[in-house]
Amino acid sequence: MATKSLRIQVPASTSNIGPGFDALGIAVNLALDVRWVAAESTLVERTGAMQESLLAVGQDPIVRGMRRAAILSGKPLPPGKITVSAPFPPGRGLGASGAGLVAGLMLGAKLVRKELTPEVLLQEAIGLEGNPENAVAALLGGAHWSLRLKNRWWHSRTETHKDLRFLFVIPPFPLDTARAREVLPRLVSMGDAVAQAQRAGLLREALKSLEPELLRVAVQDSLVVAPRLKLLTGVGPMIAFAEKAGALAATLSGAGSSVLVLTRRQQVADLELRLKRRATRLWGESGMVLRAAVEERGGRFLT
Repeated sequence: MATKSLRIQVPASTSNIGPGFDALGIAVNLALDVRWVAAESTLVERTGAMQESLLAVGQDPIVRGMRRAAILSGKPLPPGKITVSAPFPPGRGLGASGAGLVAGLMLGAKLVRKELTPEVLLQEAIGLEGNPENAVAALLGGAHWSLRLKNRWWHSRTETHKDLRFLFVIPPFPLDTARAREVLPRLVSMGDAVAQAQRAGLLREALKSLEPELLRVAVQDSLVVAPRLKLLTGVGPMIAFAEKAGALAATLSGAGSSVLVLTRRQQVADLELRLKRRATRLWGESGMVLRAAVEERGGRFLT
């Protein structure tokens, strides 16, 4: 019997968090919601904040993932209407592309009745995305540190404190990932390289302990964050404001343009109010502040 409809939710994610560039990804409880309904042709309808995306159907991450699953099975995809929504817009450093690819791979495999193991799904999602952190978080949930070992990826589960909460300050403009990578330095000093390695180890400990002094030092980054901030009007001052307002730490979420603010469960409501006022002052009603926590579940089908 042909499938008539499917629905899947995949968590968004924050990544890098300072020195964890192309390594650390943390799933958050802000979901990409994707519905597929059988139709005469394949089309994509974006609702809510996702309406900002202008990608053609063939470039959409969900469609790319579905088509890859069909290629792996050697079977054609049935046509259908894909409706996608999320509480955040694309291009803001919340892993929309990684979540979309994971959703597409899982949907495509289901539609062509191809069993793909978690290992294969992960490998394919990383291959399509080009980097591991958001794809790993979207598929597995939780926090992971990833490292390439020859022809395979190694993923280490990273512990986070039960009271850790996030606030995402989302400006009214995206940052293109290609542009964000263009500004990164090609050569770094020995001192910067050593400091980056030291902070990476400290970051894992700080996420587990939530010691404010450790966490604020751990998220510092001169190699990736500093050059990207030059592309983002008002984002640097927002990071500084968040820390003065009582955040444990603040930095870019992924490549940006959003600010990732780390705080405790007990302080999140007060800090959220302060950040909303500041965002309105900076960007008017176009700015957003979203509250989130670590999402331990990866992508899943809903009945």
